Amino acid sequence: MDILNHLNKLVIDNEEKINEWIFKKSNISNPPFYTSTDLRISQNKIAAVDTNIFPAGFNNLSPIFKKLGSEHIENFINKNFNFKISKVLIIPEIHTRNPFYWDNVLAIQDMLSLLNVESKVGLVLEDEVDFEFDFDSTSNVKVTASLVKRNKDTIYIDNFEPDLIIINNDFSNFYPEILSKTSQIIVPSIEVGWHTRKKDIHFHFYNSLVEEFSKIIKVDKSFFSLDTELVSNIDIDNIKDRERVSKVVDRISNKSNSGAFIKSNVGTYGMSVMNIKNGEDFINLNRDGRKKMKISKGGRVLNDLIVQESVPTVFKNKEPVYYLIDNKVCGGFFRVNDSKGDTDNLNTRGMYFSCICMEKNCLNCDKFLQPILTIISKIGSLATGLEIQHIIEDV
Repeated sequence: MDILNHLNKLVIDNEEKINEWIFKKSNISNPPFYTSTDLRISQNKIAAVDTNIFPAGFNNLSPIFKKLGSEHIENFINKNFNFKISKVLIIPEIHTRNPFYWDNVLAIQDMLSLLNVESKVGLVLEDEVDFEFDFDSTSNVKVTASLVKRNKDTIYIDNFEPDLIIINNDFSNFYPEILSKTSQIIVPSIEVGWHTRKKDIHFHFYNSLVEEFSKIIKVDKSFFSLDTELVSNIDIDNIKDRERVSKVVDRISNKSNSGAFIKSNVGTYGMSVMNIKNGEDFINLNRDGRKKMKISKGGRVLNDLIVQESVPTVFKNKEPVYYLIDNKVCGGFFRVNDSKGDTDNLNTRGMYFSCICMEKNCLNCDKFLQPILTIISKIGSLATGLEIQHIIEDV
């Protein structure tokens, strides 16, 4: 863990310069309300390999971190609104009955309740069906959701008219027209779901930012950058297209000496992600392997993909995930998958979560937040802010 200690010291030694740079970049990029960042630490690299603009998983944060998250929400509200926020509508995913996801929704509501803010859950559906639905959580508390409705430019459910709307749905399948041009503030922007996001754009901005950061602490940008290349118009069942991808895989894997990740250019939840040692393995991908890669979240068919250098985790089968609200870290945990190795995608069946303190009582878990991981997570969030600007300019 020499790299972690070395870079932590550089961050601490340059704290004032780094904070000044992040402040300036935040004013330019306007990072989203909240994000989560998957981090990988190898012997020679620390990188943000995925940043989610609509993060689930708040239920995996310790009570200390949830309290910190509530404080960051309060700061966000005080900074951005000149009126009292007393009612918040949360718009969740609708594709899942996973009780752990609904624990996440309850965790967001708990953070709001610490601020004496009333919150309710509203569903945005492609088909207008008027119903109320209860979702089961693991804590035996049901999440009651109602259909989102609109009167002119005002969003409401039942007799509840929110001051603020928080989106926890990445809208992989469709653009939620009902939420466009409302009188209420919506965070994060509905323009930036996976119906518009592209991973190659995100990593373009990420690599640009880590290059700037590297100059501040006087290290090579390769400590943080991710070699990423887009391959477009792919039919994974076509061997000629797989050969095109294989050439990129070989270039990147030969450079990194640790293989490569192939990812759909859109989507999340660890779907359409594959780690591979060399290009020949991708050419020879069997039918089952092609089928797994072909469909991403929401049933979207793979068309464009990115090839990205692999970052083996020094934790063997664990990777830290940091959560941010208002571009401030509010906590984190380890994603663990005992059936996987150091170069594998850990966001798959069998994963579980442990607080970053790795202690049962979680009394001092905030002291285990690493300075360099905090900064790289913030850079991931800043990159999403630039990504959002890019998307909105193109709309």
